[in-house]
Amino acid sequence: MSDRDALLDTARRMAAAIRARDRAGVQALLAPGFVQRTIGGAAVDADQFLAAIEQIPGEILSVELVELEVDLEGETAVVTGVQHARVRIDGEVVEDKRPFVDWMVKASGAWRFRAAIDLPS
Repeated sequence: MSDRDALLDTARRMAAAIRARDRAGVQALLAPGFVQRTIGGAAVDADQFLAAIEQIPGEILSVELVELEVDLEGETAVVTGVQHARVRIDGEVVEDKRPFVDWMVKASGAWRFRAAIDLPS
């Protein structure tokens, strides 16, 4: 598998793990020192990121990634795209589409998330 394909696979595995609220699955995809950032907001570490996933309200119906692009240089890459999530809250389905930037690094021979950056929709 090419690095580009491996990066896209890792991004999709993260989306699937978030959809399943699979804490161990998400954690396995994080590089040491992982941080999540929002534009104009505070950074959170891996533990806070994992806790936030567990606290997403409602039933997560799907998490899909679209418009994926990869910029790769050696063992560092940036993956960008749009995350489209569907969540059922109190019987109502909420659609959430938001752009993202993920900084990924190769750690112990596998691609891992070093930083996740949420952008305003």
